[in-house]
Amino acid sequence: MRSYAKWRILIDMLDCVKKHAVCSRDYLILIMDSSALKVFSSCCKLFDVYRAGLYHIERLEKKRKKYPKTDAIYFISPTKESIECLLNDFRKEPKNEDPKAIKIKDRKP
Repeated sequence: MRSYAKWRILIDMLDCVKKHAVCSRDYLILIMDSSALKVFSSCCKLFDVYRAGLYHIERLEKKRKKYPKTDAIYFISPTKESIECLLNDFRKEPKNEDPKAIKIKDRKP
């Protein structure tokens, strides 16, 4: 089960996003809520993260630095709180830095 979850995250989800990356396919930022982070941590190790081409991992609930020239992947639970945090990220975007593409992968409960 753990290896299947690892495959779904690192291969299935990340490869799909890399195909459609706007800024760079080599550097991606993964943004997760606390629930998705538990799933991710249970099956993926730090070495797996770097090998998969993830540049940075951030928590959805925390204030984060903006990386306007880097694609981000949101791996979140479909909860009201997580969706609200996601929407807040894009409400704050200046007009000249509108995201070019958004890919959302939810963690089904």
